[in-house]
Amino acid sequence: MQVLNVAALSLIVAGSALAAEPLRLQALVPTSGSGAEHVVDTDVATGWKPDGALVDEGLLLRWEQPATFEQVLVKACPGATPLAIQVQVNGETFCDPETPVAMEAECGFPEQKARALSILVVKAGARSAACVGTVQLFNDGKPVELLPPRSVEGSIQASSVLEPAAAYAPDFLFDGRLDFGWAEGAKGLGPGQSLTVTLAAPIELTAIALWNGHQRSQEHFRQNARASRLSLSVDGSTPVPLTVKDVSGAQVLKLPKPLKGRTLQLKVDKAKAGSKFQDLVLSELLLVDPQGPLTVRTPDLEQQRKELLVQVAGTGLEKIVDWHWRKRCEAEAYVVRTLKLRSNRSFVFHDVVAETGKNSGEYDETVEGAWVVKKVEAPWATVELFGRWHRFDTVLKKVAGEWDVQEVESQRAGGGTLELARVADLGEQAFQQLVAEWTKGPQQQVVDCVGEPGHTYADLVASDAFVIRGKAMTELLSR
Repeated sequence: MQVLNVAALSLIVAGSALAAEPLRLQALVPTSGSGAEHVVDTDVATGWKPDGALVDEGLLLRWEQPATFEQVLVKACPGATPLAIQVQVNGETFCDPETPVAMEAECGFPEQKARALSILVVKAGARSAACVGTVQLFNDGKPVELLPPRSVEGSIQASSVLEPAAAYAPDFLFDGRLDFGWAEGAKGLGPGQSLTVTLAAPIELTAIALWNGHQRSQEHFRQNARASRLSLSVDGSTPVPLTVKDVSGAQVLKLPKPLKGRTLQLKVDKAKAGSKFQDLVLSELLLVDPQGPLTVRTPDLEQQRKELLVQVAGTGLEKIVDWHWRKRCEAEAYVVRTLKLRSNRSFVFHDVVAETGKNSGEYDETVEGAWVVKKVEAPWATVELFGRWHRFDTVLKKVAGEWDVQEVESQRAGGGTLELARVADLGEQAFQQLVAEWTKGPQQQVVDCVGEPGHTYADLVASDAFVIRGKAMTELLSR
């Protein structure tokens, strides 16, 4: 899919047992923006609008067990940008149009892929701002009623938070995303650290569902400490010990008997050391009452988003945040790089490279995670990334005298510090000096294209181009 012309709506579904019955969502999470809850109602006039462009934006829907679906239908809000959708089932792509085609778009799955569906990715939209009105799933030709997640208002406080706190806040435990979570900031592996959840109204608690450890990737999980025993008290009751398995994925920790109240304290009693870091991480938490799981709606993540916008106001970052950026200068090999820093402190970076000759092959890499502002000293801003590299390498290898195409998937933890500066803020002299410093190394393609027709300094300023540099990535990007 050409990311210059087509936006992305990523819809990940992990289903429930019988698609013929209404399905209660365990999570409905947008990568950014507001109105995600409206995509599961029947009113196409209301919908989800991301922050900035729809490219690389998406929705996460999750249920407890796999389900059977045969078709997905996505409709745009009235008057919004036409849609095109790309569907991936368990990593295999089925629908992948090159351009947006209509105000509604559908994609069906082969029969064998419609059974026990656990992972579904849908991308839709266009590069400009857009609105997705509804997302419907079908089984046996009939729409499946999707019910929004159950939730209760409340707040959460932690005894400590790892710095930078914006990347590890306890509110991430209720954000529905498994790649974000709370990390304690005390010395040692975390015993004695606690979380206090205060609800607007009392509930009858029968269990909690927990995603133990840092579940951004298997490497994150292994490297960080995990809980092995917790204790839970409700409204000051005697703490109930809970044994926690050292496994990724969800686990339900049942209480010996229901506890009713509105103030819950979850304390770490014992932890298992990580291979690299001592910090204990919990990725996600759900409360369970007799009707099932429910999450807690807290105000802090939205408050953090507002604080970030205030922090970058009047700086070069203000023009960069929430917009989709693309590599300005292409190398001889086919190269597509895109970046989006979201105001909700998440980011996504795509890198697609096809090489010829001696290094024949290609790779498709996605880096996602959290980012924070370290400092802003005009014209440069310094940010730090905390993410996961997910990479597919496609290579040609000679096996038994025959050439064969092989694909290798890999993941790793990573991040790094980046400096960003808009070309307009650098000024022409400083920008040209920077380009001159790139005459050797992987940025040679930038040196070659700058000054050519369509890539003059004036052209770069007009397109809001900016430079990123650092160990994690160095590039010239523009809208």
